[in-house]
Amino acid sequence: MFIDEAKVELKSGDGGHGCVSFRREKFIPKGGPDGGNGGKGGDVVLVCDRNEGDLQAYRWQPHRRARNGAPGQGRQCAGPDGGDLILPVPPGTQVLEEGTNRLVAELTEHGERVVLLAGGKGGLGNMNFKSSVNQAPRRTTPGYPGEEGKFRIVLKTIADIGLVGYPNAGKSTLTNLLTAARPKMAPYPFTTLHVNVGVIDYTDRFDRIVMADIPGLIEGAHENRGLGHQFLRHVERCSLLVFIIDMAGSENREPWDDHRILERELRLYSPILAAKPRIIVANKMDLPEAAAKLKKFQERVKDMVIPISCYSQAGIQEFRDKLWAAVKGPVDQRPKAPAPYVEPVVAKRSAKVVAPKAKAKPVAKKAAKPVVKKAAKVAPVKKVAPKAKPVVKKASKVVVPKSKAKPLAKKASKPVAKKQPAKVVAKKKAAPVKKAASKSKAKKK
Repeated sequence: MFIDEAKVELKSGDGGHGCVSFRREKFIPKGGPDGGNGGKGGDVVLVCDRNEGDLQAYRWQPHRRARNGAPGQGRQCAGPDGGDLILPVPPGTQVLEEGTNRLVAELTEHGERVVLLAGGKGGLGNMNFKSSVNQAPRRTTPGYPGEEGKFRIVLKTIADIGLVGYPNAGKSTLTNLLTAARPKMAPYPFTTLHVNVGVIDYTDRFDRIVMADIPGLIEGAHENRGLGHQFLRHVERCSLLVFIIDMAGSENREPWDDHRILERELRLYSPILAAKPRIIVANKMDLPEAAAKLKKFQERVKDMVIPISCYSQAGIQEFRDKLWAAVKGPVDQRPKAPAPYVEPVVAKRSAKVVAPKAKAKPVAKKAAKPVVKKAAKVAPVKKVAPKAKPVVKKASKVVVPKSKAKPLAKKASKPVAKKQPAKVVAKKKAAPVKKAASKSKAKKK
């Protein structure tokens, strides 16, 4: 069983306590303090290992903890450190903090190491506290506790090719033909319940391509319908998407409708998937209805279409060669992201919706005409306006007492103006002072 997600509770080791000890040897009765330090607790370390296929080991053993550090000993002996807890995970693993979904670590390359939780530091022995004043200390420090936490480990398969399609489109059958993987095959939908990863060997080129087969998608998968939604993350890292289309319409669906819905689900799930290059594989070409529908399909979809038949194995070798060119070939010859296919469908639907609105406009004009005639009959209402004029005259009479209050403000301003002569007197008194100063200068001469 393929396990791609697991919840774990991890804890690093606690640090060892410091030791209280004094040196007691022959002819050295008072040798002084010699208590050692405690050892460091073990770390929780994630190691990326390409030999690991899934997270099955963590599903059945979710509680893990590293070893604690040993306490210190006499004769200045420090306690040994606790052993680290090594957790091997497959490439493409993400570690998320439980509750907040914060990305803590991500491992993609073989041999990559990440310290997830650090071990506690060991305590100090009494030999660290001796001095000229305190020659026999009995003081120590305890070891620090280790870190702990709850995490969610998620695997995003790193593959070169991702197979996407409806249930019963032939994805598992194609995986059986091209790789050594053996997914379950049956004539009913949703036979694939988990991701199947296979390797396509190219012995003549001394290389290989990794292909991932995810469960079938249905309409509304972005809303968590069906099984494919929870496995779409496995094709986020793929460099090429392969759409498997039932070209014969054996499930009472049209192939162009299947392609449109698959494009829509990928776009709604993630814009990253919508921008990936893709190849369309027309499967079940051995059925008589497939040839006619393939012509209609190519008229509507302009992407590259490869016709094959998993039953008769027609076109399988050509498909292998095109996969190699699309993944390992020159960059300028690889397929590019297609133009959005959903836009023309949305335009047709919007035109239908606009049509009833256009018919409703003349109805609004007819309703508006009688309203205008009624407004003309109501014209005698204008006679009310002259009746309102005497009301304005009465308001003007009320304003008159307010104007009477204005001269009161002018009278109050007159005594304020009388203060100005005081300033003029000050200037006249200052004039003789200047003349006296000029006379005194004349006398000095």
